[in-house]
Amino acid sequence: MRPRTTARTTARTAARTAARTAVAPIARAPRASRVAAVLVASGLLAALTAGCSTPGEDITLGKDWDGAQSYVVVDIAGTEAVAGVNPLTRTAEPLALVPRHDDDDDVLAPQLVRLSGGRWVLAVPRKDGRPDRLYRLDEGSRKLVEQGDHDALHAILPGRTLVADAKGLDGARAGTEVLVKDPKRWNVQRKVQVPGALAHASADPASDTVCLATGSPQDLTVHALELTGGKLTSRRAPSGTDVQGLACSGGKPVAAGVKATRPDGDQPADATFTIAVTDAGASITADTGRIEDIQVQDGTATVAVAVAVGERTEIVEVDTRSGKELRRTGLKGTGALRALRRADAGWLAYTQDAVSVVDPGTGKARTFGLPGAYVAG
Repeated sequence: MRPRTTARTTARTAARTAARTAVAPIARAPRASRVAAVLVASGLLAALTAGCSTPGEDITLGKDWDGAQSYVVVDIAGTEAVAGVNPLTRTAEPLALVPRHDDDDDVLAPQLVRLSGGRWVLAVPRKDGRPDRLYRLDEGSRKLVEQGDHDALHAILPGRTLVADAKGLDGARAGTEVLVKDPKRWNVQRKVQVPGALAHASADPASDTVCLATGSPQDLTVHALELTGGKLTSRRAPSGTDVQGLACSGGKPVAAGVKATRPDGDQPADATFTIAVTDAGASITADTGRIEDIQVQDGTATVAVAVAVGERTEIVEVDTRSGKELRRTGLKGTGALRALRRADAGWLAYTQDAVSVVDPGTGKARTFGLPGAYVAG
């Protein structure tokens, strides 16, 4: 996971612009009636809050909560919604609208995170560094339930029994503060200071260890932080590699990047990986392309690396114990990858307006559309 982006996606900006400039736009309801519509549509039980508003009365919410194996936040003509993704039926539909308030931040993107045990939480940022609003995605009652305010976060990192909130400040050389919390009550159990500005962060839901990369691209340090005791183990990032992603496998960091110096001229059609495994973790270096995401398969030593090479995205699975490449799948013409996630049906590769289901057994991929532009997930 990269720290929370400081700018909305291009897709979201385009969607909002299109919504404002469309010919014969649908008249928007007054703010007060819009609030009431949101509470009915999303099933929120929270009392009306002054200044609360969410457009989107014309959005029809779906009902496939049981079939959803993953969730993402999408932008539908300027309105954000949590969409459920069913890779078996190859459908995705909005299930709940994201509540909006006047003091919400219009620059930072929300975060949608799956905690250990399968629970999902949604953090909506607010202006001027005020605490995020946190919601729980209640699949039983099929609604978003407000959980109160929590410190403004850059990355929510779910461990096996604990959750880490990384609070790296943009450009802050002083360091990164990590808050270790109990996910049941969200109370802070300890604070850990990590040197350097936060660049990448990842969690291992199978253990209570999170992995962080801090510093500048030319001077990066990789850390493993044990949440239960606060022990921090640090090492320099692999030399000669432009680290562009980080995973946490078995409590050990796996850094992924490309060669810092590459020959001029035509680039290889396929990426070749150099994989180094040590007791402290692993590094995966591609000779060409750009690392778009790296994710660990829960409870295993397998990580999947998505690398963009020209007009093609390759998803490469690697065993971090043996250092061997297991399999790879090529996705053509899908556009820039926004996120790679694991579901029961395989790897889910999200682009701006679509998702591809990659079968880990056959390597085949099937693509279907999202109900809006990808924002977070």
